[in-house]
Amino acid sequence: MRLAALLLVFSLAVLAFAADTPTAITTSNTSAVPVLRTAPAAVDKIWSAVVLATNPAVPKDPPGELREFAPRLKRVFGYSQFDLVGSAAEKIDDRTESWLVPSQSFWLTVKARRAVSKEARGGYLLNLELFQDKRPLLETEAKLAPGSPLFIRGPQYGNGQLIIVLQVQR
Repeated sequence: MRLAALLLVFSLAVLAFAADTPTAITTSNTSAVPVLRTAPAAVDKIWSAVVLATNPAVPKDPPGELREFAPRLKRVFGYSQFDLVGSAAEKIDDRTESWLVPSQSFWLTVKARRAVSKEARGGYLLNLELFQDKRPLLETEAKLAPGSPLFIRGPQYGNGQLIIVLQVQR
């Protein structure tokens, strides 16, 4: 009896050590065998937006979704006003291709896989394809990490420039 109990404790210790993110070892009411429970993985999303950047005489404040990006967008692209044309968010799934449709004219296909390099800071390596209507505009590979948005300069539109913004949301 003591040997069986010792083996059970030892095997539980090995299971707990081998698990990626154990949170608790519990027993169910219907069985005396302990069950290892793990924490659910965080669900990341890719947020995408189509932004119209312009330089009007009296610029308006950016919409709420763009406030955190506005200073960086001004510095990088040189425009003073940013209007949100459309946005979309999709869960990141390492196994499938996602379609992001931030506006009627622009959409992206994204194939994401978790990046393993230290520089990626828990981010993703993306294979991106950007389309305008049915015409492909861009095909590229990029790293996308939380807190580090990706800006893609799009085509000229009216008196301004279209900009595509991508960001990991946790």
